Amino acid sequence: MSNLATAELFDVFNARRVKVPELRGLDLMVNGLKGWVKNRLPSLARYRDLAMRVEQLEPQIRDLGSARFGEQVEQVRQQARLGRMEGEVLDRGLALARQACWRSLGKRPYPVQIMGAGAMFDGVIAEMATGEGKTIIAAMVAALHAFAGRPVHVITVNDYLVARDAQEMEPLYKMLGHSCGHVVHDCPAEVRYHEYRKNVVYVTSKELVADFLRDQIRLGHVRSGAEQMIQVLERGPMRNGVLVPGLWRVVVDEADSLLIDEAVTPLIISNSPDDNPNSELYSLAAQLAAMLVEGRDFTVDRTVRNVDLTGRGQRRLDELADQMQQQLDDSKSSFFAGVRRREELVQQALVARHCFLRDEHYLIDREGKIQIIDESTGRVMADRTWRHGLHQAIEIKEGVTVTADKENLARQSFQRFFRQYPDMSGMTGTAWESAAELWQIYQRPVVRIPTNKPCIRKQLPARMFDTAEQKWEAVITRVIELHDRGVPVLVGTRSVGASEEVSRRLFKAGRHHRVLNAAQNAQEATIIAEAGLPGRITVATNMAGRGTDIKLGQGVVELGGLHVIATEPHASHRVDRQLFGRAARQGDPGCAQMFASSEDDLFVRYAPRLRRAWRTIGFERLRKLAQAKAERFARFNRRQVLKSDEWMDQALPF
Repeated sequence: MSNLATAELFDVFNARRVKVPELRGLDLMVNGLKGWVKNRLPSLARYRDLAMRVEQLEPQIRDLGSARFGEQVEQVRQQARLGRMEGEVLDRGLALARQACWRSLGKRPYPVQIMGAGAMFDGVIAEMATGEGKTIIAAMVAALHAFAGRPVHVITVNDYLVARDAQEMEPLYKMLGHSCGHVVHDCPAEVRYHEYRKNVVYVTSKELVADFLRDQIRLGHVRSGAEQMIQVLERGPMRNGVLVPGLWRVVVDEADSLLIDEAVTPLIISNSPDDNPNSELYSLAAQLAAMLVEGRDFTVDRTVRNVDLTGRGQRRLDELADQMQQQLDDSKSSFFAGVRRREELVQQALVARHCFLRDEHYLIDREGKIQIIDESTGRVMADRTWRHGLHQAIEIKEGVTVTADKENLARQSFQRFFRQYPDMSGMTGTAWESAAELWQIYQRPVVRIPTNKPCIRKQLPARMFDTAEQKWEAVITRVIELHDRGVPVLVGTRSVGASEEVSRRLFKAGRHHRVLNAAQNAQEATIIAEAGLPGRITVATNMAGRGTDIKLGQGVVELGGLHVIATEPHASHRVDRQLFGRAARQGDPGCAQMFASSEDDLFVRYAPRLRRAWRTIGFERLRKLAQAKAERFARFNRRQVLKSDEWMDQALPF
């Protein structure tokens, strides 16, 4: 076996055994204070100085011929391999990367992009406004990291962007002497094996974590590089080799979405039996749930999506079960014999009936399967299922084919996974609100990079209504008014159902429009890219289309630019800011406005008693109170998962 292969085997296990220390008591307080200070240090001045030094190097770098340019790149590579990528070496590396962007892509990064790249190379989460060219920044940072000789992972939000960014940035990497690969959902294992061994790999978080877990299953009882080396000698590298050769450096696009919103999402590798012997039990549970009365037999907490049986409800359930048992054969007696399991299945059926809505939390695809919708992005979470019988309860509720119970083989939250990287950085348009949490969980500070051109977005006052019907009428009236003037409009909604409601009303009004929701995920980039054309009406769920540039059509600047309408506030103010950031990019004009009603989900769930008094309280105060409560609840969930992750770090050897 070659020395390189041997080193890789040990590197794999070393990278898989990175542990994040658990802090308690005074240590936790000191760490929090340290994060507070780091997030408020005047670090922008340092990155401005870095950008100025890179600017000063540009004349001599620009005049280099191809051969001399390659020699300078090789010198930086050698210094990086020795761990000396700092000071003058870093300045020259950035200057070479900037010149490579110009020579290979025809784009010259702005000083603020150099600032962002410098911050991210330091392991910082950079907040950069929408449209500031974060794709090129990520490529520059990945190229600098790749000089050290370890694989660099660039994480983005979907397979389309993975393939697009890898293809567009490949000339830059080639000019700097790097190989660039990408992994998407339909890549076979042999292709993945070789793609992961390239210098820079573009991949979604889901595919990367899934491959990491498959490696975990493949390794089985193997717990050291020596054991793995013996297996490779016996069986060959591809039969028992791992796909992901260690976790070293990662650059995360849309970092707030992945590291915060999706942090607690567990990715699970499971197997499915060919049949489902429990489908009839889920059906029986749904029948019993339909006979119970809310308020008398059970209570519903829609904030946490939980159902509790009352004492009377438990007695009523026992009575109904006894009556049903007498009418059924003995083959289903196990369902009635186990009281606790029966109550759990009935509670899941009640949760499915009362807490999960079609076209908001899930949809039914063309094949008749339940597909979960990511509430933060509006995208379909393909191949995901709810656990503990909830998915089957929803399938029974919707009358579709009930899938089999799955046996979990391996699982890991995104939060735990990304904490294993020794070197992580990220970028997003909205991170400041979560700065404290990003430090607490990932030990990463946040820096706000200024825009290249001043933002001239016009933020109109929010409009609040008593009922959803009044709100929808006002939204449609405003869209028609803007459309008559030829102004492009982007209408943002929280759910598929809301987007279809807007679409129905626009169709009734005779207005041509395009809809982008979880049901049209494949067309997402094209629809969003054309949202700035004159007279275009685009209806989109939340942040569908993140990562796609919206360019204004001819004459749109004179009309005031793109007009963004939010049809209700999100549970996180960050997502509202992301939506409004669609307008007025790169110094273009634009306008944004919020429409809301007291019947919106945010207020129903998190301000049920105050929502009717919005005229007294005021919309802004009500929104802040409700969003603060929603974010506290989300942080609590993430803390609970963090505790579980820390326990797993201590208890498990991988």
